[in-house]
Amino acid sequence: MRRDYQRIIIVLLCIFIIFFQGCIELKSFDSSNQTNDSQQTDQTPPSTVSIACWNLQIFGQTKAANDALLSYYAETLDDYDIFIIQEIRDKEGTAIETLANKLSNYSYIISQRAGQTSSKEQYAIFYLPSITLVSTHDYTIEYQSEMQRPPYQASFQVNNWTVTLFTIHCDPDDVDHELSIVEQIIGQPTTDTILIGDLNADGSYYDEEHKQHFTDWTWVITDSFDTTVASSNNTYDRIIVNEEALDNFYQVGIMDEVTSEQSDHYLIYAVFDTQHT
Repeated sequence: MRRDYQRIIIVLLCIFIIFFQGCIELKSFDSSNQTNDSQQTDQTPPSTVSIACWNLQIFGQTKAANDALLSYYAETLDDYDIFIIQEIRDKEGTAIETLANKLSNYSYIISQRAGQTSSKEQYAIFYLPSITLVSTHDYTIEYQSEMQRPPYQASFQVNNWTVTLFTIHCDPDDVDHELSIVEQIIGQPTTDTILIGDLNADGSYYDEEHKQHFTDWTWVITDSFDTTVASSNNTYDRIIVNEEALDNFYQVGIMDEVTSEQSDHYLIYAVFDTQHT
């Protein structure tokens, strides 16, 4: 009788263990599905937002006429919710339109042409329909006499999160001075704010080991990153966030599958939580 009782206990324990393991596996499977961004649509605001920036190195008529190159840009940039294109050099203004045609699910805004020489550049910011453009400001008119390519500002709302982006392509010969001006322009915002772009903040252009700018902010693209296609190791491109935006910061990265034909810079990006306010 005792042996029968023991057998029953053992059988019940085995059944319990099998059932319990099954529950654990099921929970893990469900959890992975809930974080699968590929299941979300462009019309549904995601729980996170990816923000990227890419200096496309003299993006103008020549590159826009290369359909294979343009397709590569579009397929790469399509992975991000908001992305900034820098170094648009096209007095006709049609190159960016050609690229935008391959990114028809995005809206975009573009700055004025800026530059103190005959070489003029623009910034373009693309964003998905699930993201609301709140405001923009182009600092070209106010600061063209003081800097080569003044910053472009845009604020967006995604879910519960509102963020302001400042983008600039700093003059490599005047990085310290231009970052000082940008620091004055941005001031000390109490709302979520990000500075992003090719700041040329490394190498012979800027002493990254003794930073004098945005010292109270977090440089999430750290000095250990290489953001250039060249064999040299330099962190020219940066993403810098203030304390408020840092609360929403999730991860940062570099997309380095880039050849010298495509650009001399890698694409930089960061991901932020849009539910936290």
